[in-house]
Amino acid sequence: MREVIIVGAGMSALVAAIILSKENNVKVFTKGKKTDGNSWRAQGGIAAAIHKADSPSLHLTDTLTAGCFHNDSQMVSTLVTEGPKRVMQWILHGMTFDQKSNGELALGMEGAHSKRRILHAGGDRTGTQWMSFLNSQLRHQPNIHVFENESVIDLVIDNGICKGVYTKRKDGGTTKYSAHVTVLATGGCGGLFEATTNDPSIIGDGIAMAYRAGALLSDLEFIQFHPTLIKHKEKVLGLASEALRGEGARLIDSNGNEIMDGVHPSKDLAPRDVVARVIERRTMEGNQIYLDISSIANFETRFPAIFDMCVNGGISISEGRIPVTIGAHFLMGGIVTDAFGKTTVPGLFAIGEVARTGVHGANRLASNSLLEALVFGERTAEKIQRELEKTANWKSMNPLKLNQNGIGKPEPVLPERSEIQQRVSQALGVERNEHSMKRLLKWLMDYDVEKLESNKRISWTHETIERSNMLITAWLITKSALERKESRGAHYRTDYPASKNAYACGKQIFIQRSKENKRESMKL
Repeated sequence: MREVIIVGAGMSALVAAIILSKENNVKVFTKGKKTDGNSWRAQGGIAAAIHKADSPSLHLTDTLTAGCFHNDSQMVSTLVTEGPKRVMQWILHGMTFDQKSNGELALGMEGAHSKRRILHAGGDRTGTQWMSFLNSQLRHQPNIHVFENESVIDLVIDNGICKGVYTKRKDGGTTKYSAHVTVLATGGCGGLFEATTNDPSIIGDGIAMAYRAGALLSDLEFIQFHPTLIKHKEKVLGLASEALRGEGARLIDSNGNEIMDGVHPSKDLAPRDVVARVIERRTMEGNQIYLDISSIANFETRFPAIFDMCVNGGISISEGRIPVTIGAHFLMGGIVTDAFGKTTVPGLFAIGEVARTGVHGANRLASNSLLEALVFGERTAEKIQRELEKTANWKSMNPLKLNQNGIGKPEPVLPERSEIQQRVSQALGVERNEHSMKRLLKWLMDYDVEKLESNKRISWTHETIERSNMLITAWLITKSALERKESRGAHYRTDYPASKNAYACGKQIFIQRSKENKRESMKL
């Protein structure tokens, strides 16, 4: 059987693995537990135009508008057209979503949507419910092997072709795994920031590895900040889903004033970048911002995860308001792919948040992330399967445990993780300017970040490898953000506050390692 490696264990990874396992051996690597990661944290639902009063064309319009028309319209069309069919297929397979008393699917409303089209499972536990369901399906797939606590530290590149991965276990041992196809599903980069909705492990590993391999990257400057992280006594407790505002919650200040009144026609349901900037500015002025949930009936049962989070964090729900702040949430850019997950590196595919499919543009529409994971995770797996059927079955290669003594350059001395997060947060937050970004760039260059591209890092510790990935990813984002001299969607520059053309998609900013510096395959 042919060998497929998937790096990551979130929703896109598992839907792809289930399809590919029918005729291939599939190895899934996750650097933590398979119950870690962002997909498990998804409180919001999955957007799909399944109601008779809705349509894919309306969903497309909402997605393009939220994305400031920076989206790839053809990719968006694929997303919204195939989405309902693929969601319904999973319902037929046994995945359940919340229903109304009459048995119809209960559809929620979220920011920048023109229709109720959000499917939830378990109220605000959609991610947990769907990931639990997917993991239950793995028990029936003998060809899927999940490797927990084994980090993929680099890609095996031979003559420009990706032929597998190098991994490092918790005990420090390193192994080389060969594969016909490698799929990156490593998520975004929220862990680069001090306040984030992401799992702390999501630090841009896939971005850094793909860049070192020579893959084309784009739109890295577009990082969405979620407006409503729950923060109490200087501690971020977690995310308060946008579904709260969809069901009537309002953003207020300490005096009860509605902060979105008069700012945007959609008020609290304005696009996330707009709401996040208002909260940031009001907070910087010394105001505490709250979600007023007093109008939401049966809050405890409708939003059980948020309720538990508040109670466990010492917030009194009886007061009817939840203290909130902003935090890094989603990377719209990433590794450039086609409609079937193909990157510019042969043998390498990318799905989920790490991929830049073009569907999100400059600002992701709420609840389109799980839809992207489903649609393009499945499309990519189906494409890989078709291609592998045409490929001669090579002789399987057993994993090769490496003797790492003396391999690679000496381990570099890098800044602490907390300092990286602090500096990135200051320069690449919801509002940016040339001065702060150039100061960050200089600091990054002081650590010879370009030299960290070396693939010979087998003898480094886990922590050094991760910090090097953080520095490389921060460097790439900073270079992209400096290049875009305008404000568009989630990329807002105080020194260039206007969009060059509000109705044009704007230039694409690509980054790729220069061919003359492209690394050779590791010599062992």
